[in-house]
This record gives sequence, C-alpha cells and structure tokens, in this order.
Amino acid sequence: MVSTFSALRINTKGSIDELHIEERTIPELTEGQLLIKMEYSTINPSDYLNLLGHYPGGNAPLTGGFEGSGVVIKSGGGAEADTFLNKRVTLLSAGTWAEYIVTDTNLVFPLLDSIPLESAASLNINPLTVALFIEKVKGQKTHSFIQNAAASALGKQFIRWANRLGLVSINLVRRQEQVDLLKAIGAEHVINTSEDGWKEKTKELCKSFGVTCGFDAIGGTSTSDIADVIGNGGVVYNYGLLSGKSCEIGPNAMIFEGKRLEGLWLIPWMFSKTYQERYQVSLAVQQNIDILGTEYNQTVTLPNVKAALALYMQNSTNNKVLIRTTL
Repeated sequence: MVSTFSALRINTKGSIDELHIEERTIPELTEGQLLIKMEYSTINPSDYLNLLGHYPGGNAPLTGGFEGSGVVIKSGGGAEADTFLNKRVTLLSAGTWAEYIVTDTNLVFPLLDSIPLESAASLNINPLTVALFIEKVKGQKTHSFIQNAAASALGKQFIRWANRLGLVSINLVRRQEQVDLLKAIGAEHVINTSEDGWKEKTKELCKSFGVTCGFDAIGGTSTSDIADVIGNGGVVYNYGLLSGKSCEIGPNAMIFEGKRLEGLWLIPWMFSKTYQERYQVSLAVQQNIDILGTEYNQTVTLPNVKAALALYMQNSTNNKVLIRTTL
C-alpha cells in the first residue's frame, strides 16, 4: 500500500503563484473514511476564489480542488464505508488536486458503469448546482428564469436541463460568438449585453414569460441588471463573484417592487439532505449525462494546473480543463 503521494498545495492564500507540488504522507483512516486513488479532477471558479482567500474552503496550507473522480482502495471501517471498497466514485471534497485523498463517505457517490472517470470528474459542482437552481425555479411556482454568464459550463448545463423539463430560459452573454454557441445547443432566448437596447428587450421578454427568478454569477452591477428586468416580487440568486465586485441592487427595486437578493451555495443545500437523498440527486445527474456532462478543451497534469488556472480565469468559455491527477 502506498504511503506517500503528490499534491498541489498552497501555503498562503492570496495568489495562485503559491501553488506547488508537495509530497504528503497518507494519514491513518478513521471509521467512516475512505482512501481514494484520484484519477481526474477539474478547475472551477470556486477553486480560484478559494486560493485567493475569498471562499470558505479551509485555512492554508491546503490542497487545491473541490471535486474529482477515482477508485476507493481502502476503507477506515464502518458499514457504510466498507460498501465503497474497490468502487469507482465521483466526489465533492476539498483536496482533489492530488494523487490520493482521504475523505468521508458523505459526499462520495458510486458511479454507474456507463460513466467514464473523465466525465465523473465534473459531475458535482456544476450539475448539482443546476439541480439546486431547478429546485429554486420550481419553488417560485414559475416555468421561466433568467441567468447571466450563460455561456459558462454551468450555464450551458442549466439551459439543457431546462429544455428537457420544458422550462423557459433567458440567457445573458457578452459576445456574439457566445450567442451563436448557445443557439447551437438549443437556447431560444439569448441576449448580447454589449448591444444597445439589450435591457429593454430583456425586460419585455421577462414580462412576456412571467420571469420572477434570476441567477447571477457575476456580482457588481450585473446583479442589479437582473433585478431591473425581472417581475415585481422576484428574487435574484447570487452564486458567484466573477466580476470580483460586491453585488449591487437598488433600494427602489427592493422597497417599491418587492424584489430581493439571496445567496446560493451548493454545500448547505446538499447537507440539508440525507445521504440517500444526495445520492439520488447524483444518480439523476449521472442518468442525464448527455445534457449534464462537461466538454473538456484540454487535459493537464498537476504540475501544469497553475498555468491552466490562469488562462481559465481569463476566459472560461469553451476552456474547461480536465486534470489528470496521476503523475
């Protein structure tokens, strides 16, 4: 049994330049824990924010990465943990940019035989967040929503799942090539926010479809842009900080139009469920891999993650990175 492994670590949060390969010792497992030989991981905006110190991902020093796939090679004991032994799994856990990881069973999910480990690396953060979004849309008792950053990997998955469920999506992007991209995957309503008059056009669309639910990945004035176009009594859910700026929403929208801003984070929602409920969500994602899968544009090894991360944050459209964690 292996005793040491390589991991991509950071000693002080604040800059991705701090990332480095470090040899680590595999700790002793306690009951309910699993030792997983990592095969693949990926890069998400939350990884970048965590390394900069803008995300509740634990104190440095730490190993990067929040999701991935691999094979369980050892159990710390316990009825639940023992059932995972030798199984291929997908996991949502801090520290996946490594050859091995020790984690609890609560956010590790067995894979269907039909799911490749490469695809399984991205089955958690984006698809499970989309499942949360769908729940929120249905909770608003509406069949429609608006989202920005719609050309992101998550945005495209949201569009596809909405189409499958018969929901109407209004999608905001910044460039014409992104409009073309989303039209090609079945998005009917795509707005280019770099064009004159986009907000008036969007407001009319939202009115015609009764949109009272919006999803904001950007923050800053993009939050108020969504608040301005949704119907009275609506809610803007913020789940990201791509602009690096705090969310803005005007008092008139909140006081006189009854609109509100709420934050959304995947982890509390997942932990509000039993393990069986969490697994059922994961299973639904796996069964809909045709629309919730991720298209990777490049594969890198751990030593090359730093450079790939910098490029990804400059342009995340069609720039999804798969990390091969085995050195």
